[in-house]
Amino acid sequence: MAEVSIIMAVYNSQEYLAAAVQSILDQDYDDFELVLVDDGSTDSSGAICDQLAADHPNVVAYHTANGGQCHARNYALDRISSPYVGFSDNDDYYLPHLLRDNMAILHQTGADCVYYGRRLDIYDTISSKPRVSTICPKTKAVYAGEQIHTHYDEVRSGSDAVWACIYRRKVIQEHGLRFDERLRHGCEDILFTLQFLQSAQCVATNPQVYYNWIRRASHSSSFTITDDFKLGFQMTVALEERMMRDWGVYDRMPSYYADHMAGCLLNPLETALLAGMPSYKQMLPLFSWVTQVIEPYKKDMGRRITSLPRRVFCSLVLNGHYRIAYRCMKLAAVYLSKTKR
Repeated sequence: MAEVSIIMAVYNSQEYLAAAVQSILDQDYDDFELVLVDDGSTDSSGAICDQLAADHPNVVAYHTANGGQCHARNYALDRISSPYVGFSDNDDYYLPHLLRDNMAILHQTGADCVYYGRRLDIYDTISSKPRVSTICPKTKAVYAGEQIHTHYDEVRSGSDAVWACIYRRKVIQEHGLRFDERLRHGCEDILFTLQFLQSAQCVATNPQVYYNWIRRASHSSSFTITDDFKLGFQMTVALEERMMRDWGVYDRMPSYYADHMAGCLLNPLETALLAGMPSYKQMLPLFSWVTQVIEPYKKDMGRRITSLPRRVFCSLVLNGHYRIAYRCMKLAAVYLSKTKR
């Protein structure tokens, strides 16, 4: 039995799959298995999975009818037996030492999970070159019990995505954690992350970058705003807002609460911007929907948002000044298209 299972849902990724898998096979840590779940691909991805499994004894391939990434991940979770589980998308890359360093932290600390940093390369419809950014946990630390609540801002300072963490599988099993299979276009990671945090007794953070997220407008499902994305967004906003109140974050760190809720508001609007700036008429329903979701928390955000531009923009949206907000987004699109990368 391997020490850690890496789950990769695969769908129509024949251009990127082999390189994504190779980045895991190249890790300087041998005690892992890579579980590929072909989610009903219509290109040659399924055949590539089979060939990779035939060539490498620690690679396993499964095939399912198309049910979405969440279904594929749940399918794999039901079939692994390793003490730990990690994830990777089928067009991203593990960076050197990801498994070695973070498995060492788990063994040394006894934590239920370890969060690490990621690099993001965005290939959008605005600029000709990728836009690059990184996000990492603030510090290398271990938080146990109530410390997860009192240091919530540090615990949540890294990425929301499940591929930015290695989890203790026992916690997933004992608490019946699953990916919500209704969600095919985003937010499923955040929901799983929050539910795991509610169940964990000890969390470790590692402020180094170990994962390369490649976000392509032509390939990434997270560039689309669909009904299931909206459902997931509403679920995650409501759950995290309640967690921040129940865990005392709202009272102890009101500015963090406000900044976090502002980030929630901006997320779908940024997605629309990067996917190709729609017309004002096309954006109106999105503005209206975002306002409706965030409206219950409007009075608790206000001037507590620390960034003045963000505070002004959120105020414009939440107070229905959509045309001005749209013009601000158009200016941002022009700036992004002209900025050298």
